[in-house]
This record gives sequence, C-alpha cells and structure tokens, in this order.
Amino acid sequence: MPRTYFAPFNKHVDTFASQTRDAGSWLVLPDERAFRYTLNDATAEVAANLYQTALPVANHHNVVADVARAVGAIVISATLGATLAAVDVYQEGYVLTNDAAGEGYLYKIKRAMSSGAAHAAVAASGIITVNLEAGESVQVALTTASEVSFNLNRFRVVLIHDSPPTGALVGVSPGVAAASRWYYSQTRGPAPVLTQGTVVIGDFCVPSATVDGAVMPSAAFETDGPYVGIVRRVSADTEQSLVDLAIE
Repeated sequence: MPRTYFAPFNKHVDTFASQTRDAGSWLVLPDERAFRYTLNDATAEVAANLYQTALPVANHHNVVADVARAVGAIVISATLGATLAAVDVYQEGYVLTNDAAGEGYLYKIKRAMSSGAAHAAVAASGIITVNLEAGESVQVALTTASEVSFNLNRFRVVLIHDSPPTGALVGVSPGVAAASRWYYSQTRGPAPVLTQGTVVIGDFCVPSATVDGAVMPSAAFETDGPYVGIVRRVSADTEQSLVDLAIE
C-alpha cells in the first residue's frame, strides 16, 4: 500500500529502473512539496509538463466473469475482449464489479513482487485471473452473469496529458526521466508548469484544451477543470509559470 516518505532536498529528482516502493507512495520534502511515486510510459518525461493516467482499454471493461466466485474468494476472473493484457499490467490496480450479481464493489489487485504474482499474460479474448491484495476478498458472490472492469493503477504507465485530458491527472514532472522509469511526480506545492495562454497571479489554472502537457487560465472552473493549482508567478505563453499545485 502507498506510504509517506520524508526526504531531503533533491531526492525528488531521483529515478529508478525497477520498482522500489508501492505505486503512488508520497515523497515529502522539508518545504512540504509533495510527490507521488510514478512509472512513466515508453517515452522520456518532459520537465514541467502535466501528466495523466494511461487510457483505459475498452476491451477490458464491462467483461463477463467466466466462473462464479463465492463470498470470501481471493481471485476474480473474466473473459477479455479482443485486446491482450501483458503480465501484471493491472498490478496495484482495481477490479470494479459494475453490473449484475455482486455489482458496486471495488477490489484491489495484488502487487507483483515476482512475475505473474498479480496475473499472467492474457491473449486477446482470453481469460484473465487476478489475485487480490492480502485482506481483500469477494464481498457479494459473483455469477457468470456478473460484469467486471479491470483498471490500471493511476500511477502506472503515465503519459503526457492530452489536450484536453483523456484520463485522471497524475502530476507534474520535476525533471527528465528516461522511458519506462520510476520517478516522483509532483502533486503539491510550488512547481514550474508549461503555460498556454495568459494566466493570472492568484487565479487557478486547469489543463490546456489545446497544448499537451500545459496548463491554461480557467474561464469557468465548472466546465474547463479539473483544478491544477494557483498561479504564483506568470510567464509568457509556451514558457513555464510557477504554480502552487493541488492535484488530488
């Protein structure tokens, strides 16, 4: 499970070739800037850019359980649509029971400390069987009519935010991390962020609707959100403004 770690200055720019702690764990600096432990996709990170979750796989959503699962079961399985699933891609993610018997529950998938511990690789249209995290178990029995959806951990395989975003915000890259590396994505406190348009000191900013990875001024928070943070120092269009981040 994600934990909070306190570290000296400059630790937030460390990167890692392999996972050393739970995805989404917090790193807090002495000035209270906060970061989340994040895995980028197969593209190098761009400093001061806004990042989002990977796009969900349509063929892994609303799929039907292949066998019934009794209350107390610690595995859930279903037949995927015509898109494969790489080994352990859903580790530390969630199974949502979204329709029919057992609907309305969310179960945490195990972290793979060794290959295949969360689930094996699954061919297109194959059966995926995920192992639930210790302490998790089926609360209401599932039948072969139950529909489930497999969801990635928000901090795994993140990508630069589309404009407008197509997934939940993750944070801002504090530096350059090579492709497929673990790094710390900033979510709280002052940070340089790529700017599109003219932002205003003291006003809040939202993800840009036209420039990937950037923020823009908000005309109407109710319709152009989500909230990224408050502008503390304005820079010109295409430059980096200082934003006091408040990303959930």
